[in-house]
Amino acid sequence: MSAEILLADAGGTHTRFAIARAGAIGPHRVVDSAAHARFADAARDFLAASGARPGRAAIAAAGPQAGGAVTLTNGPRWRIAPDEVGASLGIAEVRVANDFAALAAGAPSLPSGSLSEVAPGTADPAGAIAVIGPGTGLGVALLAPLGGGRSLVLPGEGGHAGLSPATAREMAVLGALIERFGHVKAEHVLSGPGLENLWQTLAALDGATDASPPSAAEIAGRAATGSCPRSGESVALFAAWLGGFAGDVALIAGATGGVYLAGGILPRWGALFDRAAFRARFVAKGTHRTLMEAMPVKLIVDPLATFRGLLTLFDAA
Repeated sequence: MSAEILLADAGGTHTRFAIARAGAIGPHRVVDSAAHARFADAARDFLAASGARPGRAAIAAAGPQAGGAVTLTNGPRWRIAPDEVGASLGIAEVRVANDFAALAAGAPSLPSGSLSEVAPGTADPAGAIAVIGPGTGLGVALLAPLGGGRSLVLPGEGGHAGLSPATAREMAVLGALIERFGHVKAEHVLSGPGLENLWQTLAALDGATDASPPSAAEIAGRAATGSCPRSGESVALFAAWLGGFAGDVALIAGATGGVYLAGGILPRWGALFDRAAFRARFVAKGTHRTLMEAMPVKLIVDPLATFRGLLTLFDAA
């Protein structure tokens, strides 16, 4: 069997591919997920261009895993099943995992250069870890240490849990979103499409019914230049609401081992991400404020972090 491993990170907007050889990850390629009818078609194009002939594949995909397969929640409704991918690509061994499960598996071993501090704290080596990330959707996964160097990855669909407001403005936003969606999940705000929902809702609340809705990238750009107060408010609400949501997840998980933020949005924002606003809401948990203040929060800025996590999962199998 070839020692090469096909690595893939399949998301609703983009899919990344790379080849690993002897634990080293080669150059990666990013493709538009919607440009391909099936995951296997995108992978076949990548392999043809790379000339690689992998004997194994490790695939992270943005959706829940059921029956060994993952169906993307957002974007193209790819169903990525190991046997089907293996048969299509001629690869003997294929493993598929939730994308945030892979991130959680690899988070503790990421080098310092892959991380940026969001909030200080002291991690408990025996404590659980939470990984949360806004992108096309909102991903959540946990990692529970079992002792003896072993750990248990707990993927989930936390981004579809409810959204909790903490200010009068957020209450108004939530009320408008309830009228629009019925069930309002955290992902309706804490994602790329969610940022657009925020802007549109604020415009409606302010009576600006003729406003032309910008894209998430345009909102961030306008906020960065200060050219659009509504975009600035949208970004500020996003950071604060993410802090409250991350704090809720950390409390539920008992994430004394630390919280890791991931996803495609925050690394691109850079200084636009208001870390002080995030932390203020993260720690605002009443009687457990002291507990929250001790939890370190870090932002994963390594674009290969999911691939590193996949290799961890692959080696642990």
